[in-house]
Amino acid sequence: MNKIIGFITAIILCVSSSAMLKSWAANQTSKNITMEINYGDVQPSRTVEIPWIEGRTVLEMLQTVAEVETHPVGEYVMVTSIDGIKGKRGEMAWYYKVNGKSADKIAYSKIANGSEHIQWVYKEDVCSLKVDSKNMAKKGN
Repeated sequence: MNKIIGFITAIILCVSSSAMLKSWAANQTSKNITMEINYGDVQPSRTVEIPWIEGRTVLEMLQTVAEVETHPVGEYVMVTSIDGIKGKRGEMAWYYKVNGKSADKIAYSKIANGSEHIQWVYKEDVCSLKVDSKNMAKKGN
């Protein structure tokens, strides 16, 4: 009788453990980030899927899929080159969008939430001229 009770208990434990494991696995679906790099007219664009890791910034994710050069500007870190394609101040620069919208933070401080499509685009530099004109106004020139 004890053997039968032990056998039934073991089966119940196995079945319940299996159900709990399936439930846990269903909640552990991995999130991926789609990272698109648009090199403008310089070379063909490419898109890669990378695993989302909590707390990782847009810049850190870019660095996992591309060769990236940065340059500090005051308290900020700017992306100046991706895969050897360098920005030219006042001419071309690297910008990024999240889910089709212009970024609201510099890439080194923008934390991804795990459901983004991030697109880096090499295009006309519109920010340097704005920054330069503000600096000139502050200097009184």
